[in-house]
Amino acid sequence: MRNTVPVPACAAPSAPHARIAGLLLALALGIWCYAPGLHAFFAQDDFAFLAFVRLLHQPWLLFAHNHFPDYAYFRPLGVLLWWLVAATADDAARPQYALNLMLHLACIAALYAFLQRLRRDAPLNTAWAALYAVHPLAIGTALWLSDRFDLLATLFSLLALNAALAYVERARTCTLLGLLGALLGALLGKELGVVGVAAAFAAIALAPRMRLDLKRRVLALVAITALTCLWLAWRHAMLTTSFGGGSHLPTPTAFVAGTWNWLRAGATYLFADPRAPQWARMLVALALALWIAAALLVRREAAAASPRLHVAAALFVLTLLPGLVQAPVAARHLAAGIGSDLFFFNLIVPSRFFHLGLAGLVCGLALVTTPPHATTASPALRLSAAGILLALVALLPVSQRIARDYAEGTDKQAAAFSAAETALAQAALPMHGCQVYFLHTSALWGFAGLSDSIAKGLAAQPERLAHCLISSEQPAWTYFVRKGSVQADDYRPLHPLEVAGKPFPVLEIGDTQALYFSMGEDLRNAPPANAIYLEYRDGAFVDVSAAVRSGERKIPFATTSP
Repeated sequence: MRNTVPVPACAAPSAPHARIAGLLLALALGIWCYAPGLHAFFAQDDFAFLAFVRLLHQPWLLFAHNHFPDYAYFRPLGVLLWWLVAATADDAARPQYALNLMLHLACIAALYAFLQRLRRDAPLNTAWAALYAVHPLAIGTALWLSDRFDLLATLFSLLALNAALAYVERARTCTLLGLLGALLGALLGKELGVVGVAAAFAAIALAPRMRLDLKRRVLALVAITALTCLWLAWRHAMLTTSFGGGSHLPTPTAFVAGTWNWLRAGATYLFADPRAPQWARMLVALALALWIAAALLVRREAAAASPRLHVAAALFVLTLLPGLVQAPVAARHLAAGIGSDLFFFNLIVPSRFFHLGLAGLVCGLALVTTPPHATTASPALRLSAAGILLALVALLPVSQRIARDYAEGTDKQAAAFSAAETALAQAALPMHGCQVYFLHTSALWGFAGLSDSIAKGLAAQPERLAHCLISSEQPAWTYFVRKGSVQADDYRPLHPLEVAGKPFPVLEIGDTQALYFSMGEDLRNAPPANAIYLEYRDGAFVDVSAAVRSGERKIPFATTSP
């Protein structure tokens, strides 16, 4: 990677109107690929976020309290966006997907701005942005609403790295403040924001001496370090207020195994995506070969230029550090690799692991395949352009098909979940001891474990259910209730959840609580007489409470489930 060289007149950089048109085309391609996803329904963790924010009356507490019920995460910015959309659109799915699309487009624009910083007005900057816009990993991450945190981490990390390089070019106080603001946004979006912090730190620490004097360099590094330490301290305080397990560190084995899983799964997505036809994989492989050839030509042409170590280090960190940071989670979730399970949702979910790294990889490829004197007649530029074109031809139909499959797959459950809401709306709910059990829901993907969240997230009036505990034949992962509305007599014969012999802590934020219960043999032997039992039959939920109370209908409760 070489120093930016002033482009001579013969370089013929792309005209402003051409660059604007190219960027608009990149954004349009991203919209085209994502558009079918605007018709999708909520999936899995989406219901938990929806139920939580629709019951939450004090959104400002998201920044001053732990808000993830059973994970050591602190991501207030993303949860706040959930709350803002739900506050205006209630349980409508399309506005939530529209927000994710806007964040996806913002990531594309931020990546283009960063490419402009690396190679001002290079002819292929918009083409590389288009490649990122349509890549299945970028589209997949944007499709699942619960991956919104990764979109925020990528967006603010790219903005921060752009500001870091701008600070190297001209060390101004306003630029440093913009850098710190972007880093804070990345950290509050997701823990992965530490990658953006490390990349910005490397860019400033390794910048050439003639570009950045010692005083301004030290000032920026100290400010970045102080911001990161303050965030870590605040995050630790937030997690330990309600979740005692936030301080446990993974073992070195987990980091090694997780990093290997991340590299293996990433290679599969890039070169052997099981959702792509064989011809598309071959085009991607050919595109990679063309980029390698272009990079070799650029290296030969730019042999006399001085190295840009700070840029190389920043892009290296941005591309590969996400694997190490996410290794403890990847050790579990990517252990089976990609392709062993071809269910559409299970191929979408791992996309989040690679969203930020993909941005770094695209920027790195753009830089190493672009000559310092980028002219349209450059052989390297032509090879690079041909590779981008092949990749676009291969990935465009794949990504739109992914979005279409996602919409169709999630919509299959919408009617049944709506039927559950209809049945609850018609039920006479007791003021105390309100328990509801949905039966025969094993055929409904995503229902088990999320029954309480689905009911309260989709309810026309979630407050009506705020004192109820809603389960299937197995306990819900989390029960969201109004503070003080559930007493000991209300939840029996359910049992407060215990982990390692200790009660699992109750999450309390404002007037909303997240409770945890398990089932025991006493529930199987003597189901609560005042509970409501709704059985799924032919697309509707039928009240079978009388049959259960009389003993005519036996329920196979999952009393042995951990």
